[in-house]
Amino acid sequence: MHTRTNRIAAVAGALTLCVSVHATVASAQDTDRSATASAGHTRPCTNATAAGTFGYRMNGVIVGVGPFLVNGIFTHHTDGTMDADVDLVIGNSSFPLQGTDGTFHTNRDCTGSGRFATPLPLGEVTYNFILTDDGNQIDLLNTNAGVVLQGISRRISKAGEVPSCSAGMIVGAYGYRLEGSVAGLPNVAVAGLIKQALKHSDDNTGTFSGSDTMSLMGGFIDRPIEHGIFTVGDNCRGYGSYKTIDPTDSSRRKRITIHYVFTVVNEGDTLFLQGSDPDTAIFGVAQRVQ
Repeated sequence: MHTRTNRIAAVAGALTLCVSVHATVASAQDTDRSATASAGHTRPCTNATAAGTFGYRMNGVIVGVGPFLVNGIFTHHTDGTMDADVDLVIGNSSFPLQGTDGTFHTNRDCTGSGRFATPLPLGEVTYNFILTDDGNQIDLLNTNAGVVLQGISRRISKAGEVPSCSAGMIVGAYGYRLEGSVAGLPNVAVAGLIKQALKHSDDNTGTFSGSDTMSLMGGFIDRPIEHGIFTVGDNCRGYGSYKTIDPTDSSRRKRITIHYVFTVVNEGDTLFLQGSDPDTAIFGVAQRVQ
């Protein structure tokens, strides 16, 4: 009996030791994974992390002037230089603008700052930024005196690569939302759905139609989106127009033509939108439905 009991105790002890060893190994492996994940999450950022061409949009105001909107692209180069190609809305005017002779610096904690030159009325533009999503997204804050402006950018091509977009990338249904102001209406919001198709299979022009609901200072009207046409450049910037009812016409019979610019990001799943008509400060996002 004693011999059998001793054998059982020995086996039990061996099993306990085996379980303990496996638990210790598993715990060590979990600790290693956690440490690796933590190390990966906190790895330092560099200019290379922030490099590439980004589509972006920003919205805000210039104090004492009025709305300030930006829509376009900027490129961070790995050597710390940068440039930009955008459309602006300042007050009641809309116009294109080039940013040149720029520089930027990325900190280890994935924050950074930059500057670039532009023609008057802006002059030198300065900004701070934060890198997220492994550098695929850069959140932006303008730091010029008298300017309240912030926005978001998404990487559309890696460092050293040229953006490559086409109308075919944005065929399909898109839901969109807009906000801002138009002449005589300081608070406007819009939400709707459009369907986009190629006009010709061998070019970068497309057509679209749809409908939306427009909030005008809290009153609502339904708008048809008719005779829409758009063009996309290789650099992922585009422009378009469509006809709809004039929101200031109480009869709802008068039609007007709306013009806008946009930037293609997320491989065509997202469009950054900005109105380009005089006395218009409208901006928003379209997202692919299917």
